[in-house]
Amino acid sequence: DLAVIKIDQTELIAMQWGNSDLINIGEWVLAVGNPYTFNSTVTAGIVSAKARNIDILRKNANDLSIESFIQTDAAVNPGNSGGPLLDAKGRLVGVNTAIYSPSGASAGIGFAIPVDTVRRIVNQLIRYGRMLRPSMGITVADDQMTRGLAQRLGTPLEGVLVMEAP
Repeated sequence: DLAVIKIDQTELIAMQWGNSDLINIGEWVLAVGNPYTFNSTVTAGIVSAKARNIDILRKNANDLSIESFIQTDAAVNPGNSGGPLLDAKGRLVGVNTAIYSPSGASAGIGFAIPVDTVRRIVNQLIRYGRMLRPSMGITVADDQMTRGLAQRLGTPLEGVLVMEAP
């Protein structure tokens, strides 16, 4: 989740934005956050992968997935979420988002939203007050309805069943 907060202060120094397209696998990164209420914690690691799809973290089919996460071995624990992922020069390259841990322990693989995606979403939040999601303006049948119709027709249905179009 991302949010934009307007602060009327002129003395603050803005964080420099990096470019997540230019960061390379193997480069050092720092994950900043407040894991387990330990404020202002910094962990170090490397970029392990780019453009990583993490559908395995989706809780249900309606969850929107981002398919280009930065994967890191820097510790990203509960409380790091929303904190910056910085490159070696202190520039923002991502926003810490999740950890995948099959054991349930705080040991696993960390993921961050790339800064280029963050920049696009932040610009939409400022301009429109919300993130714009692409849409064709159609309503489609859910999987259960499509399976039921296929069963009644006695034939498999492939693709998307359009229920309503503008």
